Amino acid sequence: MLKANPDPLQRAFGEVYARWLADFDGKPLKVNFRELVGANSGVDRFTHLIHPYPAKLLFNIPLLLLNCEQLGGLGDAIYDPFCGSGTVLLEGLLAGRRVFGTDSNPLARILSSAKTTTLSAHRLEEAYENVMEGIPRHGDGLPAGPLNLEQWFSPTVLRRLDRLATSLRNLPDSPERSFLLACFSATIQRTSLADPTVSVPVRINPYKRTLTRDQKAQRREWLKHRLSANAFDEFANIVSNNIARMSKLHDHLGDASPVHIAGDAREPAPESLDLILTSPPYASAQKYIRSSSLSIQWLGFAEEGLRQFERCSIGREHFGRGELTALDDRLPSTARAIVRYLRKKNELRAHIAQTFLLEMRDALSAAVTKLRPSGHLVLIVGNNLACGRVFDTQQYLTEICGELGLKRKLSLIDRIHSRGLMTKRNETASVIKQEWINIYQKT
Repeated sequence: MLKANPDPLQRAFGEVYARWLADFDGKPLKVNFRELVGANSGVDRFTHLIHPYPAKLLFNIPLLLLNCEQLGGLGDAIYDPFCGSGTVLLEGLLAGRRVFGTDSNPLARILSSAKTTTLSAHRLEEAYENVMEGIPRHGDGLPAGPLNLEQWFSPTVLRRLDRLATSLRNLPDSPERSFLLACFSATIQRTSLADPTVSVPVRINPYKRTLTRDQKAQRREWLKHRLSANAFDEFANIVSNNIARMSKLHDHLGDASPVHIAGDAREPAPESLDLILTSPPYASAQKYIRSSSLSIQWLGFAEEGLRQFERCSIGREHFGRGELTALDDRLPSTARAIVRYLRKKNELRAHIAQTFLLEMRDALSAAVTKLRPSGHLVLIVGNNLACGRVFDTQQYLTEICGELGLKRKLSLIDRIHSRGLMTKRNETASVIKQEWINIYQKT
């Protein structure tokens, strides 16, 4: 049964949205979603924190927008074609919506499913006990993939993770198993020798010259803990904390219907939609698959390497010389100048940018096709630099939306305090300091 979130902080959200519409004259309005939603919304809100994820969407944004009556109500179908770890999907459930999502990253699909499938504490505790009782004296061996796992874990941690992974594989496929796989992935993150402040796996280095004294001390503590960590204890603590989070969600929603999560944003959504709300990937600013590579390999998805997932990812960076193409006539007119400039500076960078925009057109077209007349699309995007020039993603996507029959109703700008693991690339990218929340309506 669908339930509305009773949080009293949301009573005035519709009035806030109405004021924005009244004040909007074509120029973006500066807002602060943290202040608008309020500190009492809670950072550890239901199951949002079951697992870290790169460039994670601030949940305050969908929380507010999904509780504005102007954007729909109970029972409406909402869709996130780039669902990541499920932030929009969870807030959609809490707002009483029917939710659908897609993501090309297999880890993202596991996390979204684990975060949004309501399960009782009893069922989860029983599944956890079965895993711990089934741990063998020796594991089946390290999973195949491009990474040498012996470089990323101490020998003791590696052996225990192998035994734990073997027991998890013996569990029958079920929502409980997906939940425990998410906990196992979080254990991998907690026990690896990878620096948690860097997006892609880089070993912790407490002696880097650019670090402050406090930062060096912090990294020494991380390294000491991870070299001697007990993977079984870490897994137990993560499972316990996540069962407590899931219990709150189960108490709030009951046995909600499973969320439909697919793998390719360029495929049409499964049914007619009332609202599309998504934060698309950044144009070559975040290495999504590589950020998840340790977990992807441990979960058994990397036997054929990571490129299979990178090829399906919009915003990817790896292309061979033979794949580079000339300027495409389907590019938004507003983006042609920057792509021409990039071709003079860096042909690969130009191809990455062009491919991103063309594939975003395909994904938006597939979603908008299923959007009902007068339905809304919310895009949360950030502009970045490409070879020293502004890559105005929000403007290029706005032009694409116009070609698809959408009219921009509202533009907001919110400063990014932290989207976790955002990275700066020398000359070709930049730290993204603000994001646009553009709201369109299908005419």
